[in-house]
Amino acid sequence: MSQSLYIALAGILSIVSMPLIILICKKFSLYDYQNSRKIHSGNIPRLGGVGIFCAFIISSLAFILINKEDNFNHILPILIAGTIVFIFALLDDLLTLPALAKLIVQLIAVSIVVLNGFRFKQIFGWTLPLPISFILSFCWILGVINAYNLIDGLDGLCGSFSITTIITLGVLYSLTGNPEATLCFILAASILGFLCFNWPPAKLFMGDAGSQFLGFMIAVFPLFCSDSVFEYNKFLIMIVITAFPVFDTIAAIWRRLRDKKPIMSPDRSHLHHKLLNMGYSKKSALYLLCFLQVLLCGSVVISYFLGAKRGMALLLESTAFVTLFFSFVHYTNRAVIAKQLNEAKNHTAETKSPDSTEENS
Repeated sequence: MSQSLYIALAGILSIVSMPLIILICKKFSLYDYQNSRKIHSGNIPRLGGVGIFCAFIISSLAFILINKEDNFNHILPILIAGTIVFIFALLDDLLTLPALAKLIVQLIAVSIVVLNGFRFKQIFGWTLPLPISFILSFCWILGVINAYNLIDGLDGLCGSFSITTIITLGVLYSLTGNPEATLCFILAASILGFLCFNWPPAKLFMGDAGSQFLGFMIAVFPLFCSDSVFEYNKFLIMIVITAFPVFDTIAAIWRRLRDKKPIMSPDRSHLHHKLLNMGYSKKSALYLLCFLQVLLCGSVVISYFLGAKRGMALLLESTAFVTLFFSFVHYTNRAVIAKQLNEAKNHTAETKSPDSTEENS
């Protein structure tokens, strides 16, 4: 069978499974309930990640087994670890597990892939000592898993970031002649089926099971390739294609440490919240972030053609752009909040002034 048939199979399985998942969620009241912290309206079914996972696993295993792809044996640890991440995140969606239990399970899953050789081996041509390689790889994969979980707060956002990132990796693998490109496109097709139901106004959310599974796969997929140009800039490439979720998570951690709050405590100060506070609608904020994500992914593909050193320069420029964008949004949002507080103060003063006049009379 042609590789495109397995990609099509993933898309079909995903899009067909979503209405069934919605029905099951409604039957058993498996909703993401509206509250003061969340920005969606109404109670939305939240197990779309099940459809993404099943479509990807079924199509990937069919591709590997039917074609007797022996050179995909090294993929097995990733599929096992990804399944572990998915199952325990799904249990968290259903039962709400303790944060420590979730962290332990994520560490087990990350250990499986890192100990099987999926780790950073060099940065900019410098071979990493084994302890640094392990520590960096553990921190990276754990960080990206949770970054994609945190960014999943706006209709279509996590799915859009994920699909553009995965397609970019698929293109890079195609350019470097890596057969894993097919797995990337299978995952992209699985996400596309979900996005048909998650595009605003969303009828279905992916839940922690979906966002953590995608975060895991996005963190691990780039660790396949050992092409010379890709390997030289791999760390920068991974930073650029995950920049929005990762930078937003770093900002959230800093914010909570500064305010002496638990690191995992929720708030309404993520990037998309700030854009909404600045006056963007949900759709316009989504379109802006998707457009910028496409630009970043495009710069990653272009960097491959520029070679190691010139490609590194472009990737550094892309990273600087994201830093400037976050700074612009942060300070603009602060100015908007200050203006809102000032207007509220003036309004309060105006409402009190008639009463004070009556008292004086």
